[in-house]
Amino acid sequence: MVEHFELRRDIYHDSVVLMQAGNHLRALDGIDQCLVAMATDLNIQLLDDLGFESEPINSSSTSGLIVAIRAESEDVISHAIRELEATLEARATSGSADSEVHAHRSLGAAVREAQANLAIISLPGPHVVPEAADALRRGANVMVFSDGVSIEEERELKSLAASRNLLVMGPDCGTARLGGIGLGFCNDVSSGEIGIVAASGTGAQHLIALLDARGMGISNIIGVGGRDMSDDIGGKSVIQGLRMLDEDPATTHIVLISKPPGDKTARRVDEIVKSLKTPVTMGLLGDAGVDLTKVARDVASARGMPFEATRSELSGQAAARGPLIGLFCGGTLATEARQIVGDALGPVDGLEAFETLAPAAIADHEGNAILDLGDDRMTAGRPHPMIDATIRREIIEALAGKPAPRLLFIDVVLGFCADADPAGAIANALHDFRRSHSEARVIASVVGATRDPQGLEAQWRTLADLGCDVYESNADAARAVAQALCGRAGG
Repeated sequence: MVEHFELRRDIYHDSVVLMQAGNHLRALDGIDQCLVAMATDLNIQLLDDLGFESEPINSSSTSGLIVAIRAESEDVISHAIRELEATLEARATSGSADSEVHAHRSLGAAVREAQANLAIISLPGPHVVPEAADALRRGANVMVFSDGVSIEEERELKSLAASRNLLVMGPDCGTARLGGIGLGFCNDVSSGEIGIVAASGTGAQHLIALLDARGMGISNIIGVGGRDMSDDIGGKSVIQGLRMLDEDPATTHIVLISKPPGDKTARRVDEIVKSLKTPVTMGLLGDAGVDLTKVARDVASARGMPFEATRSELSGQAAARGPLIGLFCGGTLATEARQIVGDALGPVDGLEAFETLAPAAIADHEGNAILDLGDDRMTAGRPHPMIDATIRREIIEALAGKPAPRLLFIDVVLGFCADADPAGAIANALHDFRRSHSEARVIASVVGATRDPQGLEAQWRTLADLGCDVYESNADAARAVAQALCGRAGG
């Protein structure tokens, strides 16, 4: 085998573009391994994990592009480089021949020309604030899909929006639905009368999937970003969203869901909720006994609707052996799972317990851990794991190579913009993991609606056929994990 390595400095490409380019190269004949990614700390660690013999890259190089290829011959590498250049060039010029597409030099100019009232921003974090502020000053609400925005910048943007009676959804707002149109990671659910304000993207997805399966439709989802209910932000967008839904004639019931809020913000939001004319169901994770399935059940009860028992399919796996490793795409799903398992077993580690976040280091961890692979630290310079399963697949592959078994807990999240086959993307890794550790156990929660493009039943069957225990409810899956681990410990 021969290797090619280069660091192209002062170049930026979107992580999804690089994911597609890397996938194209890996499919070429004669390619053993490749990495095409921005030079973030995590990707630099991954380069070492993949066994590339490159010169050390320091953190000052993180504006550069890593191109690393291992192949059968120099000719194969030369061909791969030509293919990479063609792929990146094609992406850079796509749409330019379309007379209907008009490129603008700024988001503000685009907002002005289109007379738009909503601007959606997906840029590297350092470039978000000027564009978002420009759009707000031109009278547009803003949805910020990007992460990597500081909490001080978020507070400033939301204060600017409030002063103009506008809304900032995000940063790190992955899910919204406005006027029946899903934005970002949203599921294909029926329209209805339930409006949602969500400081939680996958939390909103799980809730609407549970409601849709029981005949309850959605009017709007206002995503606000996971930090909005912190005391640093003070619920600025949550409060704005609640007031907007309260004035929405299509909404007869409001649901607020959030990761654990700040105490001061929780009290302030509670005061606002009491002032609204529309009934509100509160779902604040961190409160005793609150989980997303209970919130869905509470909504059904408030509306006088039955709530069918959640679905599960058990494979008859042996009792769990080894510590827990949870690999989650959804941050709120990870938070919910960590809370439920932690209540039963004691503290469960998160990303903060790891000095390095390379797959091999994660696989070596000896304690119980549930990790949010969509956290900012994991997505710098690479696509979100709901789009690209690479990081999770590599961790599972690393686990398969370890001598000790683990209880593996995963979520699989469907919907628009997500991986076309999220269960299939990790199926081979799961198969190898089960083959290496026949006594290990895999528990999965599947978040999705019947009409989602990935096919809910197909995703469910993929996991069940691999011998996973599959749950519709993430909370039920977490309780099953806790029970399995308590049983192992004799609890």
